[in-house]
Amino acid sequence: MATQSIFRDKRLDKEYNRLVVDFSSSGSSVINRACEEPSHKKAAYRFINNENVTVERIAQDIVNQCVNNVQSMAVTDVLIAQDTMETVRENVLNRLKKSGKPVLECARTNKGMRSHSAIVMNEADGVPFGFGYLKIWGRTPKPLSEIKEEDFSPDRKRQSSYYIEDPETGKTRYKYSIPITERDSESARWIDSAKYVREKLPADVHITMVQDREGDMYPLLTLPGELSNFDIVVRASKKRKIRVGDNSRMDIFDYTGSTPVREIVEITVRKGPGKKARKIRAQVRYGEIEILRPHSPVYPQKSVKMYFVRVSEIDANPKDKTVDWLLLTSLAVADNDDAAKIISYYKRRWFIEDFHRLLKKKGFGIEDIQVESPHAFEINLAVSIKSAYEVALVKKGFDGNDDTDPASIAFTPLEIEIVDTLNRRFNTARKIYKNPHPKGSLAWASWVVACEGGWSAMPSQPKPGIITFKRGIDRLETIYQYLLENSNMGIFVGKG
Repeated sequence: MATQSIFRDKRLDKEYNRLVVDFSSSGSSVINRACEEPSHKKAAYRFINNENVTVERIAQDIVNQCVNNVQSMAVTDVLIAQDTMETVRENVLNRLKKSGKPVLECARTNKGMRSHSAIVMNEADGVPFGFGYLKIWGRTPKPLSEIKEEDFSPDRKRQSSYYIEDPETGKTRYKYSIPITERDSESARWIDSAKYVREKLPADVHITMVQDREGDMYPLLTLPGELSNFDIVVRASKKRKIRVGDNSRMDIFDYTGSTPVREIVEITVRKGPGKKARKIRAQVRYGEIEILRPHSPVYPQKSVKMYFVRVSEIDANPKDKTVDWLLLTSLAVADNDDAAKIISYYKRRWFIEDFHRLLKKKGFGIEDIQVESPHAFEINLAVSIKSAYEVALVKKGFDGNDDTDPASIAFTPLEIEIVDTLNRRFNTARKIYKNPHPKGSLAWASWVVACEGGWSAMPSQPKPGIITFKRGIDRLETIYQYLLENSNMGIFVGKG
């Protein structure tokens, strides 16, 4: 949980570390809620407004921690889930509108700071190692007086702002006729993320990058042919054309839906906004297809061969949205086991969505951050992401129930000593329900944190929630900080 120096300034490093602890232990991204001492609040605001503190440096710290975790675990296969999150702060936006100040970031809606991240997970059990990529940005601030009527038009193709000058020919072109990789596009983050993670992780680590429908873009489908030891799984959203036979073409959804059903399976679908978790029965189809490149823009590779797994719910309740997934992958799908693996990979992607929910209203409350400066908000958000990840990692370690992941991917040596001391308190001779995990594992440490947060460990009690882990980490960090501040007094955690 403690961090290494990244700012080359002891004062900034100290404030960064303290802010991470304050956010994670309080479970809040709002400085006035997270920092109890007035002096700490003042220092925190100075930190997020300091021009020497950048998102790039914080992101580098986060990525380095992830790479170190992967290397220390000596894993050979990882899953990476990437996604974009938008943060809308209505109170701040309304306040800016009334004052006539420039508004972040979208001229059409005046809403949202965006972040794109990629979480690296162990392929074997889904426990995350950290972030392999983090980018935070806002669209160019635009005063209200400059917002044109066309910005509110649903027919975006007629907007003059959607036409740009081609740097090669000097002619005006519809910007979506230019390849994603050749223009300043938010969609390019999906490509940049994949290339960046492949560069940062060891070359012998196999990467499977998983993304939802937003990631369905042709240059991403062709990436496995460009990057070594790299594969993808993406849920299709576009009605692409595929080659059938010698010269025939067919819609990808029509074709995959017409192929033979290979098996019928039972799948648990996660809960989401306005819907409960449920089990469904679904038909599974799979096979190999050749996807043709789109007419516009023109990409160099004319087609790409991929495998598909189609999951179609049967006997659906009319009140529920029918599940129909078309998953595209560069991994070979030859039998039912291969298809089941692709489905499980896609479901693992849900962790990043759960993480984004943890950051928002019912979790760390990033939408309640009141700072107006774009720079200050970006820093506040970046620190929040690091802090919330640490809480999510501990909970994931508990839920995963895997004893092979070490506690060191989430805790410092001193914190592990503290956990060991607390564990002995929760595992006395009179205790009926004791820690079932081997000492030193992430599951072992997560069990202790849950108990410290108020969980009784009784089988009749539900699994601890994220708030319980927040409370446990709060108490652990209080002890940790006390020991650090009094290290010159010879105070230490005993072994007996």
